[in-house]
Amino acid sequence: MSTSRRPITVVVVALVLLALTLWSTYSVIANAASEFLITTLAALVLPSILLATILAGGAAGILAVGLLPWRPLLAGLAGGLVVGLLAMAGTLVAYHHGPAVPYVAAVVAVTGALGGATAAFRPLAAGIAGGVAATGLGLVVAYFQNDLVDLFGNQETVGTMAEAASRLQLTTSVVSGVLAGAVAFAYLRRTGLALPWPVYPAAGAAAGALTLVSTLLGWLGRLPLTEIVEDYSEFDAQIIYSRLPEQINHGMIVLFAGAFVAMILVGRTIRRA
Repeated sequence: MSTSRRPITVVVVALVLLALTLWSTYSVIANAASEFLITTLAALVLPSILLATILAGGAAGILAVGLLPWRPLLAGLAGGLVVGLLAMAGTLVAYHHGPAVPYVAAVVAVTGALGGATAAFRPLAAGIAGGVAATGLGLVVAYFQNDLVDLFGNQETVGTMAEAASRLQLTTSVVSGVLAGAVAFAYLRRTGLALPWPVYPAAGAAAGALTLVSTLLGWLGRLPLTEIVEDYSEFDAQIIYSRLPEQINHGMIVLFAGAFVAMILVGRTIRRA
């Protein structure tokens, strides 16, 4: 694949993943029967929207840096902002009749712009490609989750279901990190540039780093939503709060696994003196 075609491929795949995420969000929220349920679901799915947005914004930023005769940071911001506004529009369609809409929409738009800004830095640009691949894997796992939970030991009891879900989550995180590191390594190698070896583990870690950034933005973005949920039910609010450690653990595993895999792969290419 040529250098010019590669960013376009990443952009197309990232936008498809973003569209699938927004459509899934719309399908879930559209069936909600009350404002409380709408707000709860919106708070739960917002981090997924932001992860898809930051990756699609970064992919668009890569393309913009190569096309626009501007400084890389400004070009990346412009490309990411376009995606952020598209994601904001999709979020408004899915969540238009819920509370705190302007706040949530602004967070989504800013997330896209931040993703585009990362394209100015080469390791992060390669990491975006790795992150898109890892996110695609996550969507596949989510689609087949019921079958996979059974495969990992679910015996239709609360205890076995929790253990199977935990094993599935850990396996998904590790495999996502391995995939992100391998894709980031391949992306950099196919540029044909002679890069110092630390760039490769940095690129492998970038997908996890972007996941952690989107997790932080998701926590900030759903604060008003969680406060509204808490007014209805403290139990449901605690469920939302409990997702943060799980998402941080996932991001950390993807970060370290991606960096390790990319470092091993580049190490195998270094000729011995």
